[in-house]
Amino acid sequence: MTVVFDLDGTTIFKGKKMTADIASAILKLSKNRKVIFASARPIRDMLPVLPEDFHEFTLIGGNGAFIKDQGEITTTAFSEKEKNLIFKLIESNNLNYMVDSSWDYSYQGDTNHPLYLGIDPHKQAENKELNALNPVVKAVLFTMDAGIIATLKDENITVHYHGREHLIDLSPADISKWTAFNSLNLKDKLTMFGNDANDIPMFKQANQSFIIGDILDESITGTRLSKDAVAQTILSLC
Repeated sequence: MTVVFDLDGTTIFKGKKMTADIASAILKLSKNRKVIFASARPIRDMLPVLPEDFHEFTLIGGNGAFIKDQGEITTTAFSEKEKNLIFKLIESNNLNYMVDSSWDYSYQGDTNHPLYLGIDPHKQAENKELNALNPVVKAVLFTMDAGIIATLKDENITVHYHGREHLIDLSPADISKWTAFNSLNLKDKLTMFGNDANDIPMFKQANQSFIIGDILDESITGTRLSKDAVAQTILSLC
């Protein structure tokens, strides 16, 4: 069995490092199960919140646009057409944004926003001008405008909604945590721990799903957990 864990809102909370009880439970589980972490964060921002014991595990970042496997990071970037559309929407609508390249990034917006506070805490990357980023692998736009979303979807760009934060999270066409996981060619059963919209593609494919918190409505099936029950539930799988 392979067990995949989302990070924010599932195994870490409020952007802080993973707590000792959850880390200990996952470490114990990893002795007998393959463990993968899959996050909206790029790999750069996953590593600082993960205990060092997990840094060599397979990581899926950017909702599937980044994969770190056997120490090597691979990316799936937006096409030139997709990138140009995103940049045009940012400029014409004067949007705040967070855009990631393979390692560096470009951010415009509130520097007190929780998203910004989680960017590159080890200061290993550079905040570049937007047009200097190449390739472009992931984008967050601080908007929920229906017209903008429709324009993006018309180009088959993957859009994840985060209404509570008033932002949309974008990945290249047909990219998700599931497509990244599926590319690893793992044949055993899948258990998924997640909490929000970008985990839905994984929940739809998983043999067993654990849904943390109340962001997702009841149309998504799985065992519902509070954050306080996460560690004990992980231990029950050992």
